[in-house]
Amino acid sequence: MVDISSARIIKLIVHRIVNKLRDEGFTLSDQEAVRTPTLDDLLLKNYLAPVIRQGEDYEFYHESDLLLNTIHHFSNLIFSDSDSFQVHSQAIAKHLYSASSHPNIGGGEFIEILFDDIRTEDGARQGLGLFRIEGKSDYLDVTNDNGSLRVLERVGISLEKIQKGAIVLSGLPKVFVIDALGQKTKYWLDTFLKVVPSGTPKACAKAVGAFLKAISNTVESPSDALEFGKRIQESVADSESLSIGTIKNISSSYLDENAVNGILTGIKTKIGFDFADDLTVDSRQLTRYAKEVVRKTRVADGISLVISNQGAHVALMDIKKTKTGIRVTIDIQIDEA
Repeated sequence: MVDISSARIIKLIVHRIVNKLRDEGFTLSDQEAVRTPTLDDLLLKNYLAPVIRQGEDYEFYHESDLLLNTIHHFSNLIFSDSDSFQVHSQAIAKHLYSASSHPNIGGGEFIEILFDDIRTEDGARQGLGLFRIEGKSDYLDVTNDNGSLRVLERVGISLEKIQKGAIVLSGLPKVFVIDALGQKTKYWLDTFLKVVPSGTPKACAKAVGAFLKAISNTVESPSDALEFGKRIQESVADSESLSIGTIKNISSSYLDENAVNGILTGIKTKIGFDFADDLTVDSRQLTRYAKEVVRKTRVADGISLVISNQGAHVALMDIKKTKTGIRVTIDIQIDEA
């Protein structure tokens, strides 16, 4: 549990980082930004709070030694000596520039904030906030021009939605992360922060949900895919938790062992989550993902039926080939309210 009710800002700096692939360079601030009480309140409310409360839980990693993780290294130096914030913030900004080599990455501001008095169960901690702005929003401003009020269109940084943000807490390997549109460019998680999902119940359920979806999409027969989804949903409903081993056993009725293990390896590579047969997932956490498997039913290649009614699912599906295509008969079960 993280309590930010007493948190405050002690350092703030802004750099500008553009796209390395296009050799656009970067601009580093040589001094901290000027702050006001109002600005601090806005940043606490719109930057710190959303990442702590809505961000996903991750942990730093490195292939050989965690001390070689760049963000982990420089954040610890800042926590050890807050006077080094400006110098080490530049090092972090340079690292972000090195990671910004995907053609879809746009240029923008990079905001670094040092927070103090973030409370955890073990006491107060500092927090380093890293926020990348990849797009700006239009807004209207009103000015007084010799007694006449004018409406001007301006462009600025929106406080409504964080695009890419991370909060590192002192003394912990945990990182809270928001990565909007991360599917297009994986650099924020994989290259810049270099983090993997924490083994929280929520993260486990999400990873297993990706596994279930991949199995369903790989099963050749749409009817078998539907049956697989129903068996998973029944298993989730009948027990308090479900293990990876149990899911693999169910999957083996529809795919061979090599295919199942290949899917597990692919998901591990993609999201950095390691699956063991004895890993169990709380059924309440997994219910949502089990429903998603049966809510989107594959009818044929490139044809799927999506049911938006939360209380409905496909109970039976009969597919027959015709001269010009296929004829599908579908029974949909609707739960009583």
